[in-house]
Amino acid sequence: MNKQALTLSLIIFVALTSNAIAVHWSSSIHTVSNHWSIYREGGNISFGLSSLVDGRTSPVESRGRILRPYQACYEEVGTNDVRLRQRTSSLEGRYKASDEIKMQSAVYPDEIEIIVDKPAGSELFTIEYKNEIWPVALTASRTIDYSGQQINTRYFEENSGDFIGTSFLYNHELSTQQRSVIWLKRMNATVLATNDAILLAEFKPTKYIGSLMRANSTGISDLSYRLRSSQYDFKHQSYPVLSEEEERYYGTYDLARKIEMRSLFENSNDTHDEYSDAYYVANNWLPCCSGGYFSMAPVDQKTLKSAKSVFDCTCNTFAGYQEKVTRT
Repeated sequence: MNKQALTLSLIIFVALTSNAIAVHWSSSIHTVSNHWSIYREGGNISFGLSSLVDGRTSPVESRGRILRPYQACYEEVGTNDVRLRQRTSSLEGRYKASDEIKMQSAVYPDEIEIIVDKPAGSELFTIEYKNEIWPVALTASRTIDYSGQQINTRYFEENSGDFIGTSFLYNHELSTQQRSVIWLKRMNATVLATNDAILLAEFKPTKYIGSLMRANSTGISDLSYRLRSSQYDFKHQSYPVLSEEEERYYGTYDLARKIEMRSLFENSNDTHDEYSDAYYVANNWLPCCSGGYFSMAPVDQKTLKSAKSVFDCTCNTFAGYQEKVTRT
């Protein structure tokens, strides 16, 4: 075994395992002064949920006692780095809510490449994790109309470290509408290292998260979002925040918020190829929100192309950037 191969065996560990539910792979790079690792999990999933609740939460008599009424709802769905969580609880009052969630994901573990390059006479290793095409598409909509003693509800969307959060607490009157579109197309990562230290580690998924919220709130409203950097900070052992915001409102408000966050990473050797990220985004937006991904033929769904805006059904196009957040 030559010196280069021996060095690589000491600093790189890769594992790929699978079972009936999910596929996992992980990698860890260790040097004298620092380390970096990655863990990925996905599955071939098709999921759909639709619900409607309309009624009144009222006291119940049981064995001569009056039981205090309440209702509670909890939902969480996710795979790979895409997550959606919802929680709602309320006391006596009029309650109406509808939910619709659809998610599909796929994994292609045989296509993942880990390429290590060390030029002769150089101490620098370049490790590239390429072609993790484990796509996820998630769409969700939720409406709530409540009038009564009190309602609390939280809504959280996440994609590869970016998130959008919405929380309404201690409301006597609450009306909300929430729509979400989240997709993850692919993931690449690049690490530059010597035996002494890792110099650079970049985690580069091509992804999108969009959220539209409208509400009339009579309590406390907390709104937040965070956009994360793709470059790892070894000092703090995390990916730094590029942009974030937290808002809090007390009282009676009409609120509306639209947030879209995208990350696009092109492969330098396939910019003009039909499978490149730039071509993918500019030419393959899905039909409008009335149908979208879930109305497509299975052969078209396989590549999990991007989606038109769920908000106004107009075609979005963009190019020439890597990370962006827009808020209105």
